Amino acid sequence: MTAASKRPSAPAQGIENCQAIVLAGGSGTRLWPLSRSLFPKQLLSLDGEKSLLSQTLKRVVSVFDPRRTWIVTNEEHVFEVRSQAREVEESLESQVLTEPVGRNTLPAILLGLDRVVRGSAGAKALVAVFPSDHLIRDLDSWGRALAQGAELAKKGRFVTFGITPRQPETGYGYIARGKKLAPGVHEVAGFIEKPDLARAEEFLRQGDHAWNSGMFLFRADVFLKAVAAFCPDLWAWWESRDEAALAAGYKGLPDVSVDYGIVERLADQVVVTADFDWDDLGSWEAVYRLGAKDKKGNVVQGDVLDMGCTNCLLISRGGKLAAVGLSDMILVQTRDATLACPLDQVQQVKEVVSALRAQGSPLVTSHLTVTRPWGSYTVLEEGQFYKIKRIMVLPGARLSLQMHHHRSEHWVVIKGTARVELGGAERILVENQSVDIPKATSHRLANPGKVPLEVIEIQSGPYLEEDDIVRFDDEYGRITS
Repeated sequence: MTAASKRPSAPAQGIENCQAIVLAGGSGTRLWPLSRSLFPKQLLSLDGEKSLLSQTLKRVVSVFDPRRTWIVTNEEHVFEVRSQAREVEESLESQVLTEPVGRNTLPAILLGLDRVVRGSAGAKALVAVFPSDHLIRDLDSWGRALAQGAELAKKGRFVTFGITPRQPETGYGYIARGKKLAPGVHEVAGFIEKPDLARAEEFLRQGDHAWNSGMFLFRADVFLKAVAAFCPDLWAWWESRDEAALAAGYKGLPDVSVDYGIVERLADQVVVTADFDWDDLGSWEAVYRLGAKDKKGNVVQGDVLDMGCTNCLLISRGGKLAAVGLSDMILVQTRDATLACPLDQVQQVKEVVSALRAQGSPLVTSHLTVTRPWGSYTVLEEGQFYKIKRIMVLPGARLSLQMHHHRSEHWVVIKGTARVELGGAERILVENQSVDIPKATSHRLANPGKVPLEVIEIQSGPYLEEDDIVRFDDEYGRITS
């Protein structure tokens, strides 16, 4: 997994004017504790290189015009997605579309199609849909598969892309291949969702099934016709065709995947079986399988002390991880959580996340360090009526003008210069100076300097969660209604 993706030698022919929609709103629960709802797997680097989203965008803009590439994410991730998109290609930042709330892949695709159809391409535009959290290495083969699919899509066929199975895999969906239409192209005979091991082994022996990659290529009007036929509630929302109405009605949409809502119901569709390396990195077993292994078969990342372990995935993103005499195990450690499980039971991680969510655990939602558009904050310690944070504000950035109903705060500057607005008055604070922020008082923190500002924040009160924020002014658009 450490090998860099090979760039295509030339853009794939036949898709020069094709539009691309990149879906970047998933949660990646099977990669807990690294992947959490506020910082899911597509935003993470799992191989020491760029994040999966960055790798996906770099791959897409090597073939597609950035001006015809749309990235759909949700409000929780939008600032980090914009930041990563800007690093890949500056113009991509303006191509990020925001879901008001997560509603699965079908509404997200329709949000992207709104921009496609409103543009000069219109309803006849060719559209390719890509997940943002998959790993693909051979980009020449990927481009050839797209070009082959585009020729079929131009004729009105809905095209999905299948991957030839390399082993029996219970974590992937499968496509049953029907009648052969051309080399590498078959009619779709059906879809099978995550079979058990015995059935996956049978599919491998039969040789007539492909892994479902979650990538599609179609003509916009063909897709919209299917929405009208199979999802009348979504079609009624789409037909409003007013941008404000689309956003206002989004929260009332059903949570439905494109597979369940459209793909599994379409009769006239084909599968292009691709020969490029592909993995959706949907489990820790995949991260281990694709990782660079040492002489004992271990994949090791971070501050790890390995004593006699074999065939293990050992990752530390916080503190020393010492592992002694383990075989065929997964150990993933962050500053606030540790996962330990056998390699052959990694699919149970999703159940761990469900159990934590049922307990109301914040470990499902966020790490101790949380990224914000103005910088970040790290929770250092917390108790029943207090919480201590380290806040980092980027040069020239500022937080929203806000207040809290249930907590007071005390700020101590430990690095840089702070401009503090408190109750309508401004003051400047430097290192070792502090200020009290009373409950129900408007306040704002800004960094007027050239170096990052670091502040220790001590919160006290009966309720200390992040939703106790009333925003009055915010340059990032996060005003409280």
